[in-house]
Amino acid sequence: MSVSKSSQIALGAVAAAVLLVGVWYTATLRAQNAILHEQIARYESAAVAEEGGTAVAAVEPKPAPRDSARRDLKPQRMLSDDQRNAMRSTLSTKPGKKVWFVRQPNDPEADSFQRELEAVFLESGWEIAGSSNSSYRIKAGLYMYMADDEPADHVATALNGLRSAGLEPFAGTGYRSYYEAKKRDDPSFKGQEMAPEQDFVIVVGPNPNSST
Repeated sequence: MSVSKSSQIALGAVAAAVLLVGVWYTATLRAQNAILHEQIARYESAAVAEEGGTAVAAVEPKPAPRDSARRDLKPQRMLSDDQRNAMRSTLSTKPGKKVWFVRQPNDPEADSFQRELEAVFLESGWEIAGSSNSSYRIKAGLYMYMADDEPADHVATALNGLRSAGLEPFAGTGYRSYYEAKKRDDPSFKGQEMAPEQDFVIVVGPNPNSST
């Protein structure tokens, strides 16, 4: 059977097209494989970097510094000499009285500020009856919770001592009855429990002026 010249040309064109498609497909697969290998290498490099090792040999990761550097960027509340003198002038009128402090845990800035306040009370003749971390998260700021609806004179003196230094703590009276009522309504309520002999507490939360 003879094949016409036109048919031969058509078959040749089809064969060429098939060959071109094969070449294109092979090139495409190679390009895709190259991209895939490049992506895998990038992800492996990122994983190695996160683990603190290298692609050649594993390296024991160094413990990352805790966010102390970040905390160091927080503004620090500090009492000036004038503030200390103003506080001492007020607090020294009631020497021998007791004061309680509670601070936000795991907060070096709040801990440092509380110790500054404690030092002034001690210098003024007061006794530090309690100094502890809170068992709940404290909102940013400074607080003074007074147990009774009508606080005793020395409790008012403690509040005035803070205010004389330009500090403006959130001050609330009748806290003992408030706390007991909240616990009755909701046993899971988190707040500042007061001992029977405790008539007030100064609560130091995180710095409200912190940008972090």
